[in-house]
Amino acid sequence: MKLRTLLPIAALGIVAIACAQDPVRTFKYTSFDAADGNYSAAGNTRLKVVTDVNVGSYLYITGNLGANWVVNGWGKGSDTEVNQIKFYHTETLTLVCDAFDNPEKIQGTRTGAQSIALRGQFGLYNDKTGARIYDSGMVPIDNLNEMFTASGPNFQVAQTNGVLRLQFGRQITITPTVGPGVYENVGKITIVRN
Repeated sequence: MKLRTLLPIAALGIVAIACAQDPVRTFKYTSFDAADGNYSAAGNTRLKVVTDVNVGSYLYITGNLGANWVVNGWGKGSDTEVNQIKFYHTETLTLVCDAFDNPEKIQGTRTGAQSIALRGQFGLYNDKTGARIYDSGMVPIDNLNEMFTASGPNFQVAQTNGVLRLQFGRQITITPTVGPGVYENVGKITIVRN
């Protein structure tokens, strides 16, 4: 595909993403309970005037939470990376964490450590103002399973202005006993809409 063709396609994709995040509500109006008749002989006439507003729920999620480290060399070392995801929402959100743990060796030698120490941090912010709403601190990754449950913490639209930003920090520590191989953990975040 030629560059001239690729640039408009890329620009269209960027515009589509920006429109999906645009904080503009859409409206559809219909009229009902029409009055159409001769009420001359009816005396006092009472007209029914109903106003119905049906506000739909909205949840748009954008960002990246996956991490893939490639570690080379010898000795001890650690690294911290932060990913972020944004939730555009009209309801109270509760994040429920499950299955977060140290990555276990799924491929490679049987020598050395069979897991890698992983720490995690959830920082939640009002994306519009930058105000921090919640910070778990950098903790052993499996602690997130106990900190974020169906009972809370809850993030209300009044706190977030409709855009909740999750900054997910992860820190790995590689010791000399960590042997070659592939280590993996698949944690899950369920978004509960209240």
